[in-house]
Amino acid sequence: MENMEKASIIKTAIMAANQYIYSKNNSNMILFQHQLDVLLGITSRGSDLKFFHPRNLLPTECLTVIIDIMRETGEIKPSLIIKCLQLLRNLAADKDIRESLHESFNLTPVLVDIIKHTCSSAVNSLCMESLHLLQRITYGHKMVLQESYVQDLLDFIIQHITDPAEDCTQVCLGLLVNLCKDNFAVQTHLKNLENSKRLKRTLLKHISGSESNLDFIIYSISVVTSVWLHDQEYDMVFKPSNLNPMFQSIFNIILKGETGMSRRYGVDLFKEILKDGQIQSTLSKFSHLSAYIDAILKLIPASSTETVVMIFELLLCFCSIEGVRSRISRSVLSTLDFNGRQQFSDMLIGPVNQVKEPLLATVHWAQQSPDTHDEAPLYALDFLTEIYEELIYSNTRVKYSAHADLILPVLLSSLSSEIDIDTDLCVPRKHCKKKVKSLQLLSVLSGEDDIRKKMVAMLSPSVYTQLLDFQLINNRVTLHVSKVSLGGEDWSEEGVHIVIFCMELMSKLRKYMPNLDGLFCSLLQDNKLVPFLSAGLTSADRTVVQTALQLFTFGTSLDAFPTVLIGDSMASCNARKREMTENVGSTPLTLGSTFKSMQPPVSLSHNHNGDFSRSSNSDQDASVQSIIEKMQTGLENGWEDFSKAVKDINRSEIIDIYEHKIQAFQTKENHLQDLLDAKTLALSQADRLIAQYRSRRAQYEAEAHKMRKLLKDSELQSEEHRERLNDIMLQKEKLSVELEQLSQEYQKLEHISEEHQHLSAAYSDITDRYESSQKTLLSLKQELKTLTEMHEILQKHNESLKQQHDLASEQLSKLQEERKQLSKQLKEKETKLHELTKTHSKLESKYEKAEKERAELETGLDKMRDTLNKTEQTRKQFQQQVSSLELVCKQHEADLLSKDEQIKELSTQLEKHTQIAALIHSLSSGKSESGASVAK
Repeated sequence: MENMEKASIIKTAIMAANQYIYSKNNSNMILFQHQLDVLLGITSRGSDLKFFHPRNLLPTECLTVIIDIMRETGEIKPSLIIKCLQLLRNLAADKDIRESLHESFNLTPVLVDIIKHTCSSAVNSLCMESLHLLQRITYGHKMVLQESYVQDLLDFIIQHITDPAEDCTQVCLGLLVNLCKDNFAVQTHLKNLENSKRLKRTLLKHISGSESNLDFIIYSISVVTSVWLHDQEYDMVFKPSNLNPMFQSIFNIILKGETGMSRRYGVDLFKEILKDGQIQSTLSKFSHLSAYIDAILKLIPASSTETVVMIFELLLCFCSIEGVRSRISRSVLSTLDFNGRQQFSDMLIGPVNQVKEPLLATVHWAQQSPDTHDEAPLYALDFLTEIYEELIYSNTRVKYSAHADLILPVLLSSLSSEIDIDTDLCVPRKHCKKKVKSLQLLSVLSGEDDIRKKMVAMLSPSVYTQLLDFQLINNRVTLHVSKVSLGGEDWSEEGVHIVIFCMELMSKLRKYMPNLDGLFCSLLQDNKLVPFLSAGLTSADRTVVQTALQLFTFGTSLDAFPTVLIGDSMASCNARKREMTENVGSTPLTLGSTFKSMQPPVSLSHNHNGDFSRSSNSDQDASVQSIIEKMQTGLENGWEDFSKAVKDINRSEIIDIYEHKIQAFQTKENHLQDLLDAKTLALSQADRLIAQYRSRRAQYEAEAHKMRKLLKDSELQSEEHRERLNDIMLQKEKLSVELEQLSQEYQKLEHISEEHQHLSAAYSDITDRYESSQKTLLSLKQELKTLTEMHEILQKHNESLKQQHDLASEQLSKLQEERKQLSKQLKEKETKLHELTKTHSKLESKYEKAEKERAELETGLDKMRDTLNKTEQTRKQFQQQVSSLELVCKQHEADLLSKDEQIKELSTQLEKHTQIAALIHSLSSGKSESGASVAK
């Protein structure tokens, strides 16, 4: 579909949205819904979304209106919000749009608000759409924990993970992975949660559970890796016995993942865990690694652009492990047959899914344009660089000439392709990146003799000069203007890399190509190369700095190498970087500053010696002016005088006059052309600034909406605080009156406390007496035990007496003596019992007195309870004292009851003993009578 048609569709959608905002009736809603259906149709899967880039004005306005409608969650039907979410989900397939939705349009808090209001009771389709879109746009972004919506989102996610539902648990786990990744604040928050242990148990259950699917396992391992990296849980998950099954699970989800997001998380997890050296060594020893590498390589020709980028990222991660890169290179070469090299060009022209060999498919991806295939060509070139580094530097014997026929045409076409700098800045930047990676791959390939010979035959010096001239003319580094003044992203840094790596390639091939050595040395001595070398030496990329240093060391051996200029340029680069770091965020971006920075110097021209001089010559101007005066005086005096004046003037002088005028016109023309170029640059910058202003306006409106909500909440809170303050003042007055009353009552309570001290002293005396009586009771218990034992012995003796009557008669005398002793003991015990009864009666009288006193105290306490309730501290003290007294009285009562029971038991035992004594006495008297009758 043409851009004009898309623009008209977006305009009608904006009009329908504005009508619906102004009057929310059914007809406007149906019209807006219809326009949303049309937008859904043109943004469906596989559609080109470049026109909807936020830097264009119409899409920015359309997205702003749609997100404003979504903010009014309570007033809009869920079906309309679902349509808006589906449209945003389609647009979020593009990386740049996805980033702008999160950063510029502040869509994340809007989605969290929708989830908060619609998913309070149960998860519905609107909530699921919001969660899926939120997972997509928060991927790769760091969230600020201090934002209230982040706290709400974390609470919602953790609740649905620990209490899992069937539908949204998987999405919540993916969201938790996004929030935890490289975010120390969120990781610490999760560690310090109250239900942190429950969350860990749930994650470990997903990891170890057989019923969990692969997505649950990957998400759970990612969360454990991010949050509990140095804890016991990490060691439990990543112990050696678990690594091989874990590798299999991650490989399975990469190979069989249903969605691109699942594969994305699997690749990210591999990249995260392979930072550990032990896990790297375990992976290199993994028995199924070669089979999985073969299966991953087969995905290269059968994948989409998004998927193949993930595959190349994973393979590049594996290439950084010792011993694995050689396996990958062997697997790549094992499936390629170079006997049919005539068909290589035909295969590269057709679609990639018709190519079966991984190497051919990688070359096919490498030759694609970044405009249509995003970063896939860049990753393909990186992967080819790794493969050929391994082959060349490990001295692997392969048919390098065939490889040269395959790869060199692709790299040369990439270098010779033109860059259209009038389009969006993002596209030239990717083209420059592709040229940089092509130069790096050519530099690697130049290390092999056969490929170098073909490279020398196919490359010409014009390729180098074309690349370098484009950068020397169009790169912003030569303008000495900072990125802040120009605004937005640019491709100047990638252009510097092109110059550095192009010069490196020339240095490697200059001995093998005719006329290349002279071109290389002349370029190094050219002052135009100074900004690029200084930018390379001050770059943040290690390889760029090392390459620039090699060029610098070689250049110092040349006579006219501008060492001083490079030093000055490096100093100015460092000064600009320091100014940018100091002034970032503080200096506003204005059109006036941009125009001023873009105005070129007018009065200066550059000579061959590299110095600046004035373009006007005062002596020449004076001579020309004298000639003009002579001709004017001749015309005034007449034709004869004019002819004489002309004859006096040489023809060379007249020619000098015209040459001088022509030069003046040329300088004016150049000056006007410079002004025109500056104006065009300023206009393009103004367009970009307007686009930035629109996106920032949407962001500021979202922030203003948030601030309005906060203002309303603060006003409500302030009213509540005012009411509370009034109540507190009234309570303060009441409390002041109550305090005076309490001070009077406190004096009365002091008198009561003194009486309480006297009572406590009396109570201590009673406790001492009670302890003494308890000791006597213990001694009586011991005596009772001895009596019971004696009773048992007597029973045994009674049975033996029946059998041994003779022995009983002899021992009768002894028993009588024992009976006398027992009678004495019984009398003593009876006296003791009388004493105990007396003490018991005394204790009862004292207890009655204590009860009376306690009743009096309780009555006094009942009177004082109303006052004691108002003063908590005094009430607690006296209540504890009263409760302790009550507990002591209850203990006394219980002890007295137990003593009564013990006395009753002792009395019953004494009765039993008296009966036993009477029986013994009767038996002894009966036996004595029978003995007397026998004697008679």
